[in-house]
Amino acid sequence: MGDRLTRAELTALLRDLLADILELDPEQVRVDDDLVDELDADSLQRLELMTEVEHRVGARLDFRAWCEARTLAELADLTLRARGEPQPR
Repeated sequence: MGDRLTRAELTALLRDLLADILELDPEQVRVDDDLVDELDADSLQRLELMTEVEHRVGARLDFRAWCEARTLAELADLTLRARGEPQPR
């Protein structure tokens, strides 16, 4: 990926990666879906997503915060913070 990602680009990447891991169509994954309650993502799948995101975007992510995040929107915010990029309010 490029040096800078917009929040929309990062969210789309997260959605596509998670859909692949969960074997879902990306259209089935919404930004505000609860990863555990609505998408049934287990801890190993979430760790796989975190590892892939670290590799793709070059960010070192906080494992505890990543595990506590419940939506793709929260994961996008955590990733942007880890990269030191400004976040929209």
